[in-house]
Amino acid sequence: MISNWIDISLPLYPGMVQRAEDPPFQIEPVTDRINGDKVHVSRISMSSHAGTHIGAPVKCGSSFPDNEQTEFSATIGLAKVIEIQDKHSVNAEELKKHRIYSHDRILLKTRNSASDCFSDHPHENTIVLDRTAAAWLAERRVSTVGIDALFIGGKHENGKEIARILIQAGIVIIEGLEFSRVKPGEYMLICLPLKILNGYGTPARAILQPVR
Repeated sequence: MISNWIDISLPLYPGMVQRAEDPPFQIEPVTDRINGDKVHVSRISMSSHAGTHIGAPVKCGSSFPDNEQTEFSATIGLAKVIEIQDKHSVNAEELKKHRIYSHDRILLKTRNSASDCFSDHPHENTIVLDRTAAAWLAERRVSTVGIDALFIGGKHENGKEIARILIQAGIVIIEGLEFSRVKPGEYMLICLPLKILNGYGTPARAILQPVR
């Protein structure tokens, strides 16, 4: 059924929240039927890490196979939405309370989804993974980790190291998800990145369908 799919992607619009160092999202008309043109065409300019996106492993110096089947298997299939209770970070101690196995697709719902961290005035204390969580997930060899934050490891000094731990374990990272309408449980995940060759991060559209 089509009716019970849930969109967990962030909308793209001028002025949206993103990394301070990234170019802003812009959309402007190039041709317009109102002005007599045959078609309506807009020019879009954006960061490859704007909104919902899949982080590119190459950005952390890791080699990752350019293999569509690997990519599809990581971002299409059954996924577990886990609601994080800790108000400060995603840590290994809490993750160990859940049944997480090798090749699982793990989606982390934190209080970010209930806050205004994606509004025009984001919270500074966004929930992200700490190093213990990254190391434990890497040890478990999960397939995918998604989170409702624009930085899976945050903007602090350890942020890049946390992403590197996951990537070097072959884990695909999905950032910028939004779970306000999603309850914890098992879902069918479809998250397709744009097919951009040699990209550093790729915009994506992500949807979930409850399994039961």
